[in-house]
Amino acid sequence: MSEKARRKIDKGKKALTQKNFAAAGALFEEAVMLDKEAHAGWFGLGEVALAIGQPDTAAQFLEEAVRLNPDMPRYLQRLGEVYGRDKRVEEGVRLLEAARRKSPRDTGILASLSGVHVAAGNWLKAYEVLQELVRHPHPRAAHFCLLGLAAQGVGEIDAALAAFRRATRMGPRYPDAWLSLGHLHLNKGRLPEASECLEHLLVLAPQQVSTLQLAGELEMARANWGEAARFFRMALEKKPGHDILQARLALALVLGGDAVGAVDAMTRANELGVPEEWILEQLGYLFVKRHDLDTAQENLEMSLERNPDNLNALNSLFVVYSKQGKSALARETAEKILQKDPEHVSTLVNMGGWCNDQARGAEAIDYYQRALELEPESGTAYSNYLWTIIHSSEHGADEILQVARAYDEHLCRKHLRHDDFADRDRDPERRLKIGWLTSDMRQHPVAAFVIPFLRFLDRRQLETVLYHNTALEDDNTRLAKMSVDKWREAQAIGDDALADLIRADGIDILVDLNGNTEGHRLLAMARKSAPIQVTWLGFPGTSGLSAMDYIFIPPDPVLEKGTWCTETPWPLADCYGVRTNIPDMPIQPGLPCERLDRPFAFACLNNFRKVSQHAIQLWSEILTRAPETRLILVARGGQDETLKTYIESQFARHGVAPERLDIRGLAPQKVYFNSYNEADICLDPFPFNGGTTGYDSIWMGVPFVTLPGDALVSRMGRIILKNVGLGELIAETPEAYVDIAVALSQDHPRLKALRANLRERMLASPLMDAPRMARSLEQAFRGMWRRWIGADKK
Repeated sequence: MSEKARRKIDKGKKALTQKNFAAAGALFEEAVMLDKEAHAGWFGLGEVALAIGQPDTAAQFLEEAVRLNPDMPRYLQRLGEVYGRDKRVEEGVRLLEAARRKSPRDTGILASLSGVHVAAGNWLKAYEVLQELVRHPHPRAAHFCLLGLAAQGVGEIDAALAAFRRATRMGPRYPDAWLSLGHLHLNKGRLPEASECLEHLLVLAPQQVSTLQLAGELEMARANWGEAARFFRMALEKKPGHDILQARLALALVLGGDAVGAVDAMTRANELGVPEEWILEQLGYLFVKRHDLDTAQENLEMSLERNPDNLNALNSLFVVYSKQGKSALARETAEKILQKDPEHVSTLVNMGGWCNDQARGAEAIDYYQRALELEPESGTAYSNYLWTIIHSSEHGADEILQVARAYDEHLCRKHLRHDDFADRDRDPERRLKIGWLTSDMRQHPVAAFVIPFLRFLDRRQLETVLYHNTALEDDNTRLAKMSVDKWREAQAIGDDALADLIRADGIDILVDLNGNTEGHRLLAMARKSAPIQVTWLGFPGTSGLSAMDYIFIPPDPVLEKGTWCTETPWPLADCYGVRTNIPDMPIQPGLPCERLDRPFAFACLNNFRKVSQHAIQLWSEILTRAPETRLILVARGGQDETLKTYIESQFARHGVAPERLDIRGLAPQKVYFNSYNEADICLDPFPFNGGTTGYDSIWMGVPFVTLPGDALVSRMGRIILKNVGLGELIAETPEAYVDIAVALSQDHPRLKALRANLRERMLASPLMDAPRMARSLEQAFRGMWRRWIGADKK
């Protein structure tokens, strides 16, 4: 090589080191023009081409360098790397193996060889090469990091963990080591360990895209949707065209209920190449959460047109069909999923819900048990399982307790924080902070029972904070906001973060208004972030939680024994709940059977899922003993012929002809209330009594017959009737239940007397006295507080 060409090459190397690629390229080009055999010049041109993103051109220059000097390991290594990236794996491996033979102690060549094997998807070969690499003297942290990635690739997670930990010890300031270790912990669900890795990254590389992405993924795992979205946005500011980051942002916004932001993010993700089927699936899920079922259906069906095998979209569509009352379509959709994947846990759980809606309790329980065998920590399976067995006449309080305790054992107890609240002011008469936790402060039965008393609570005694776990908002939400001291949005906050917030707010008594119902935050309650925790209203039964201290009940000696719950029962003064905002629908005069000239009508306007097999048996007996009568029933999907046929078959087993049944679908509010003007008397379902419907029935002037059981769920009808002076309609035995109903169908004067002025009696009762309920709650909270601080040892 001429001296002049050598000087050009030396200058070119210096310019390349300084990243002055234009100058470096010009100098290397001059060198090879001076001496076409100057292999270092050709190699330098290859390096420049790689630096400016022209791998094809780089390959040509590097090939010339190797041709001129095939014994130079570095040339072989770089060309092997380029071939590997270009999917010319065999050629790349051949070149790198040649380089390895010429320089057996060069760990960089081994690292490059492992990289080519990874590019080819051959993790095992890469793992073998990297194991050899780290046996060389003085391996670096980066080498152990690569070894960990390869170990993950072959499924040796413990070895990967050991390698990443070694990398962090060798290079505590090497960000990739903490990043790899953090992702491994996150993938294994070890959130505290992943969080520790992130803390290091936020010191070492706080603005690095990969750091921000890990932070977002960690918040996703914690269900902190709002925080996750913030980190993904920060990462996208630095890398705007990153399709995966854009998709993760869209998903965080969907889960957090930010409809406008989610749609914008998904549109952008689609522009970046994220598949349209995924976008439509997420839109469908978003609209399901917002209860816009028709729009959800449209998006999910379009997603499935693009990919009929998308099981998640099929499962969401199953939920939509179920909520729309399209019973047959829902079942067909679930069967498609389970044919493709018999172990699809979400579909097994949803099929349990489908069966429960049709009062097929035994089938529903079978689905839930199958789901729990596959996924023992499925909170949704446990919640739905509990919801089903409290409807069932074949399962008593002992079995409900067993399932509720299993839920606590498998999902909740491990989260319990042993906080002694030593910082809490123990003055027995000080102003208390009351927290209300719910997803239902909207058009929902829970809101109907809570909003009336909120504004009557004595602000001198109580400060109220409401934690709302949904993005849905309506007039009820706005009314509730005006009735509390502080309003917190909780839907985009994970369980740990929500518990931390409640603790920081200094809540003394936290009231869970969901229980095991949709939208609950029982895993946040499980952390016990308030000294006293109470469950009420949403789920008429025990939570099973070790962290739950009390359950509100109506005054009832059977319930006060507490044999049916894990909490300590705390009886309210007069009743279980109060309503003042029932629509002022007119009551038509007289008995409907006489006014409408129709057969005497028994009615149960509860959703049919509350109708147990024992109830069907007793109602059939009533219809048999009162042959000139009929029964009005309501079911989700009541106009679906498949469902109607099933319901009719359940009564036919007891000799009741289909024409005796008037089966209806769920109806708009006005139609629903007007249906009471067609009912002569109502039959309270059991063991799950009507709560909201019990109030509605009395409001519309229609008495009902109830059969109390041994738990809260089966004793709500009793307290309603007692408060309006209809204790004679409380049956102590199944036989008495039938006798009372049959007798009233045949004694019209007596029934008219029972119906007379029923709305007026309700208006004058504790059932509609919101200030009275506020006083009852104030007394209950003060009593709980005094007991907790030791001022009241009862």
